[in-house]
Amino acid sequence: MIDFRYHIVSIVAIFFALGAGVVLGAGPLKSTGKDFVASQAEKDRQQLADARAELVQVKALDKYRDDYVAKVTAGMTTGKLTNKKIAIVTMPNADNDLTNSVQDEVEKAGAVVTTKVALDAKLFDTGQRQLVESLVNQLVTADMDIPKDSTTYQRAGLLLARGIAAKEDGKTGDADSTKVISGMTGAKLLSLKPSQIKDRATLVLVIAAKPPTPLPDNSTYNDSVDFIEGLDTGSAGVVVAGTPETAADGGIIKALRSDSDATKIVSSVDVADIPAGQATVVFSLVEQAEGKAGQYGAINAKNGVAPSAVQTKDN
Repeated sequence: MIDFRYHIVSIVAIFFALGAGVVLGAGPLKSTGKDFVASQAEKDRQQLADARAELVQVKALDKYRDDYVAKVTAGMTTGKLTNKKIAIVTMPNADNDLTNSVQDEVEKAGAVVTTKVALDAKLFDTGQRQLVESLVNQLVTADMDIPKDSTTYQRAGLLLARGIAAKEDGKTGDADSTKVISGMTGAKLLSLKPSQIKDRATLVLVIAAKPPTPLPDNSTYNDSVDFIEGLDTGSAGVVVAGTPETAADGGIIKALRSDSDATKIVSSVDVADIPAGQATVVFSLVEQAEGKAGQYGAINAKNGVAPSAVQTKDN
């Protein structure tokens, strides 16, 4: 009986509280609630307006920065690569706009792009390693100097270099380069434009792709880094151009920069999506032609914003 009374009292108390809330909401607290909602709404509107204004300002400053570099310092790269022959190699899923922007910059600097090679994802598929190894053994040419301790993908990069590049100026396409390119395209490991090699480049510009989602472990790029090292071994130098994402965890430039052997010979630029970075790509190619390498950009770039030769003071 006591328990029953207790429950009755509790239920009555609940209904009383609900009733009081309705009355207060419709009465004395009604205007207070409206005022609070209106005040909060005004604060939200102001915060939104401030955020929009800040975004407009940031975009304006970014545009000013890029316009300044493009228009005021444009002459800094003029003639830096005059008559230098460059092959562009795009990693699987590399951005076309990035590739075109960087190509425009090196051509403005006087370079001649001899060929554009698009690597297929199949090349770095772990299930295709045996195919790649077999192909390298079949296509190796007599004049290729292959290091004894080289990996499969270092040899594959060296093989592609034999097809499209050379360490010295003035090398043209020959029977061996045709054999190499035909074999690699026939295996659908890459595609080429133009399909025939007329002049072999001395410098190679590699365009990095943004990392996929979810982010892979850096070790995922071991074969890619080895391949790029092979390209460098068979040419007068390689520069890898990418965006900031490629230099962060899960990106190919981050993996490259984590390899001490690779960074001794290969250069990288992680801001190639902005005019200043595209100019740095040009300067890095010049530096590679001189037998030097460096890591430049905004994300853990140990050598600073650009090669020391074009900086007015140390970093």
